[in-house]
Amino acid sequence: MTVCGIELSSSEARLVLLEGKKDDFILVETKLRKIKLNDEADQNEVKAFRDSIFAFFREKQVSIIAIKKRGKRGAYSGGPVGFKLEGIIQLYEECPVVLVSPQTISATKKRYKYTIPEEIMKYQHIAFETAFTKL
Repeated sequence: MTVCGIELSSSEARLVLLEGKKDDFILVETKLRKIKLNDEADQNEVKAFRDSIFAFFREKQVSIIAIKKRGKRGAYSGGPVGFKLEGIIQLYEECPVVLVSPQTISATKKRYKYTIPEEIMKYQHIAFETAFTKL
């Protein structure tokens, strides 16, 4: 099973792929670590984002997509572009797309005491934690 963990930040989707189980997983190396939506008001740019991320899911044969859930209000709320990206990703029909709450991610971190692989860039840490939670 290949899990794609995603953190939506501003106008980009930060990606990490993991395979296996929580007690025995591998990081799937990929050159593509994030996909950016350049202009959310331009229909062609939105379609290009959709096509790019859907092609990535197909190419990597993703089994489940896990997006870190963001608040709708308050200090940690997501911006409107992030919710647009989330909606686009949720339209992917070839595998389940789930939203993972920050509380669930925190509980998983406490329970499993994992180490984030060195190959993961700092900006990908939350995407890694989200993917690990769904393994």
